[in-house]
Amino acid sequence: MESKIPKEAFPMIGTVENPALFFDGENLFLSYEIAPAAGGGIAILIFYDVIYFEKNPINVDGIMTSRYPVSPWNFTEVTGSDRTAKWRALKPRFWTISFNDRTVEVVFSKVQKVHEIRDVVSPSSALKGFLSS
Repeated sequence: MESKIPKEAFPMIGTVENPALFFDGENLFLSYEIAPAAGGGIAILIFYDVIYFEKNPINVDGIMTSRYPVSPWNFTEVTGSDRTAKWRALKPRFWTISFNDRTVEVVFSKVQKVHEIRDVVSPSSALKGFLSS
């Protein structure tokens, strides 16, 4: 199993707020705090064709005990894991994403940033607003 920084570049993850997630049965929306050093605000990503996702209560102090590679407050692409083995024909990708008090694991086909705001709101408020517009 290997880990690397994904080829996609998304705003740096903030160290205070935990993310908000919404799964519609096919795609996963992830709303997270952008680090003040990167301008602050909220970024919303969409993961397409999600095969599997999990939100764990693993904080940055506990990521060393994680089953898969996780980098603090960062996106990590994991290759060669059992998470993608049974769907190999679909060529899925597997990421771990670390937040202050949560870790998200997601197996998907494609990801992109769909929204970014500089307002000071919670990730859940931003996601609700985005989804209702």
